[in-house]
Amino acid sequence: MKFKDIAYVVLIIIAFGILHLTGFIMVRLKDLEDNWPVHRCNPMTMPFASYLGHDPIANFTYCVGNIQKDLMGFFLEPLQYILSMVGNLGEWILSRLNLLREFFNMFRKFLSTMIGDVYGMFVNVLIQVQNLVIKLKDTVMKLVGILMTFMYLIQGAMMTGQSINAGPIGSTLRTICFHKDTLVNLKNGTTKMMKDIKLGTILENGAEVYGVLTLKGDNNNPYYKIWSKKLNKYIYVTGEHKIFDDTKDRNDIKDRTDIESFIPVKDVNYAIKTDICDEELSCLITSTHKIPIGEYTFWDWED
Repeated sequence: MKFKDIAYVVLIIIAFGILHLTGFIMVRLKDLEDNWPVHRCNPMTMPFASYLGHDPIANFTYCVGNIQKDLMGFFLEPLQYILSMVGNLGEWILSRLNLLREFFNMFRKFLSTMIGDVYGMFVNVLIQVQNLVIKLKDTVMKLVGILMTFMYLIQGAMMTGQSINAGPIGSTLRTICFHKDTLVNLKNGTTKMMKDIKLGTILENGAEVYGVLTLKGDNNNPYYKIWSKKLNKYIYVTGEHKIFDDTKDRNDIKDRTDIESFIPVKDVNYAIKTDICDEELSCLITSTHKIPIGEYTFWDWED
């Protein structure tokens, strides 16, 4: 055979192989599409959700929800165990009461023939009743202890939250924010109010928005205002927020990537303190930790 004939044979085999593989893939995809409820949570199938016309985020949420549903039995097992203990305790008390009732029944039957042992039997009854009362009291006290423990846990959690909010952490969180109507420069050349920015928005400096925060303000945290020629309006920001220090002689633009190159707004000479306070403050978390506003660059909330 000539080399040309061999090449034709090889090409034909490869073509048939490709056709066979394509047919297999199409049949498999058709099977996945027809039986999507069966295969939708298969890790090998989930990446093809969008190709098959399904929302991958909704499909992932559905699968995670099913997993959580299956795990609820495991999470509730301690509670079921406690309820089982309480049920067993109730059965035990009922059984002891039945024993006591049977004892009195036997006592009544043998009373006529065992007059001499009445006193001893009465003492035995008192002992049984005393033991029952002691055990019942112990059980009740244990239940009360469990309830009090839960109450103290809840109270401790509430007090911890109040302490954090009233302490340095809460105070710090409320002192590094902007007015919610502050205009932020976007990559497409437009501006948008900080309160209206969505997750994933790309800012003018190429940073992606990772978080949009709304925090509670107070009357002890007034705004400072900085005039922006680019926005033709004032920028309102709290005094502890960091702004790029452009008053020093810096030739290397990389200085803008170092938080040490940023200083509090209250320390720049062009920031004017106001008496304006808001109940709600806004801030962003970005991929580069920088927020471009007008011609200025601010550090984000994670300073």
